[in-house]
Amino acid sequence: MQPFEENQRVEDVFICASKTVREDKNGNTFLVLQLMNAHGKISAVMWRVDESVAQSFEQGQVIRISGTVKKSSYRNQLEIELDSIVPVPEDEADPAALQPVSPRDVDVMRTEFREIRGDISNPHLQALLDEIFTAETLAAFCQAPAAKGMHHNYIHGLLEHTISVCRVAGAIAHQYQDVDVDLLLTAAILHDIGKTLEFRYVTAIDYSDRGRLLGHIVIGEKIIADAIARLDSFPDELELQLLHLVLSHHGEKEYGSPVRPKTLEAFILNHADDVDAKANIFERHRGKTDAPWSEYHRLLDRFLYLKKAED
Repeated sequence: MQPFEENQRVEDVFICASKTVREDKNGNTFLVLQLMNAHGKISAVMWRVDESVAQSFEQGQVIRISGTVKKSSYRNQLEIELDSIVPVPEDEADPAALQPVSPRDVDVMRTEFREIRGDISNPHLQALLDEIFTAETLAAFCQAPAAKGMHHNYIHGLLEHTISVCRVAGAIAHQYQDVDVDLLLTAAILHDIGKTLEFRYVTAIDYSDRGRLLGHIVIGEKIIADAIARLDSFPDELELQLLHLVLSHHGEKEYGSPVRPKTLEAFILNHADDVDAKANIFERHRGKTDAPWSEYHRLLDRFLYLKKAED
């Protein structure tokens, strides 16, 4: 949490992580809350609460609070003694202010993403990317997480992951003469586009109804196919191979892909995606602890050795 000091005034937006309604010995209602934003959690209390205020919000909702930091008399810890609580509509809340975010600067990543798009010279693929990335879709793409729990599971994670997959795929592609780099990079940009609709992430990262029922690969294929249908004269073979890359990027059917990679570009994309997802897991574990070993990691099916080699 951001460092609080006793008697500091606080006016900010938080997620109400927990809410308990209690009564004191005189029968007065008071609230005990856990508040959370991108920096962590802090306890809060509001004395002599009107029933209308107590019922105006629920656990898990976004609220704007004002109050003063006090030292709790019974726990000897800092908490916020609240003066006011105002519910904030979810569509007015900024997820980046409430939840963990990418360690990378989002404006720098936006610039990198524009540069990657600028490297694509095929006019049909350029037109497709322009058709898909409306202002609304681009905003969602830059804000969304890349996963609920495994890799890049934080705000701006999808943008960070996509840039990395593009970089890794591009580096591999340039080692071989027969790779369609424009096709590969376009697929790398779009391989997880379905995640803009797969997740809800204002107060917590969770699956949307569409995400649970369809999954991001199916959602992404439809986004791309619908965009192609709106364009004039998009080549049939280019559409076929692009959709194959997106549908096969998880590599195996048991990992969620309807088909396995059957082209050189699809093979490269699958491995670039896999490398970045797993490298992110290693990076995040290294940043969490000074211990030489992690706990057993279910996805990677191993313990992770986290100690860096000495210089």
